[in-house]
Amino acid sequence: QRAAAPAAGGPIRVSRESKGRGGKTVTLVRGLPLSATELETLGKQLRSHCGSGGTAKDGVVEVQGDHCERVLAWLLAQGYAAKRAGG
Repeated sequence: QRAAAPAAGGPIRVSRESKGRGGKTVTLVRGLPLSATELETLGKQLRSHCGSGGTAKDGVVEVQGDHCERVLAWLLAQGYAAKRAGG
């Protein structure tokens, strides 16, 4: 396990969003200091952990459904400096 340094924008933020998604809720992970390939790999691990679909694009990992607490706990266990953001 490696501890990741926060991105230039600060700590990793885990938030929930449903705007512009037809009312469907997604969990967003922003601020990961990873390359596109690493981001895709981490996104796959997160989606597998949550048993859900999603995507990784533009530096943001999306996991379908409201999995904020589960995603946050997983990131902290992996050594990332993650924080809850939003409602």
